[in-house]
Amino acid sequence: MTNITALINERIEQYDLKELYHIHRFYEAKRQRIQRLSKFKPKTSRRLLRKYSNRERNRAKDFMNKLTTEIAGRLKESSSGAVMERLKGIKHNVLNRSRRQNRKLPKWNARTFQSMLEYKLKWLGLPVKYVDAKNTSKTCPICSGYLVAYGGRLMKCEKCSLIMDRDIVAVLNLQMRGAGLPQRALNELIEREGISRGEILYIST
Repeated sequence: MTNITALINERIEQYDLKELYHIHRFYEAKRQRIQRLSKFKPKTSRRLLRKYSNRERNRAKDFMNKLTTEIAGRLKESSSGAVMERLKGIKHNVLNRSRRQNRKLPKWNARTFQSMLEYKLKWLGLPVKYVDAKNTSKTCPICSGYLVAYGGRLMKCEKCSLIMDRDIVAVLNLQMRGAGLPQRALNELIEREGISRGEILYIST
């Protein structure tokens, strides 16, 4: 909800979504003030709600349009498509965890982002593939072990002790799933090429 993390040309790229979140938060506060007015001026309240809802939608759409255009342009440079998480039902899976979390969910434009990016990539003749999102940030991309919270956004593997940002873990797993590779593929590469886990961690971060 605060960033989009991508693996582009073997480099981790992060796109900040804080501006988008603040757009939604700004208009949420406006709606709360307008709703307090509804008891005394219902017609005025409805008119203002429509007005600011349209503004919010247009500003969010403009932000997403610029972001997806930038990412599509980066992918076009290397003639690359995109592998994205299949998000159907994902909001339902995280509902009711906390009131604060539930308030954030409506500000999450992930499906809009995906549909806009997919349209632009297909228009450019680039492929788009969706893969299962389950446990992408909880499965070690090196040994397939289970990751546990280590502090902040870091995750630690209980099996091989790898420590990595959860978003980077997710994109590495998405890359393997998109390529149809088994989870053990990266571990086999490390053993075959004699690469240390420290080098992998350095390159990824």
